[in-house]
Amino acid sequence: MLHQAQTWAVQISSTRPGTKPAVVELVIDRNALATLDTLVFSRGDFYADDFWSFVHHCRSGGTDHRRTPGGFYDVVYGPVAAFWNQRMIIADSDQISFHTPSAETILNNGSRSHVTM
Repeated sequence: MLHQAQTWAVQISSTRPGTKPAVVELVIDRNALATLDTLVFSRGDFYADDFWSFVHHCRSGGTDHRRTPGGFYDVVYGPVAAFWNQRMIIADSDQISFHTPSAETILNNGSRSHVTM
């Protein structure tokens, strides 16, 4: 997993002049995460239409997916879509995004390690 994160960091930074790639690892208390309003996709197989429509919406610039009746989801996570237009995922890999001050607080309370490349 570290190798994949490093590869992506290098690829992304190469498209942004003046930036340096880095990987930051966070260790977060699962019980703290459980207190947040969360949207979870547990499968990303070819037939998981709810997941793929979500990925398509996000990759097409949509942002209203983060809304619940009470506001934004604190956290959204699920499989990493490698080639979303072909419905392919990266096996055994998940991604997570944090959207609210409540989620930010949990991130700030986690332990960190930073790997510069």
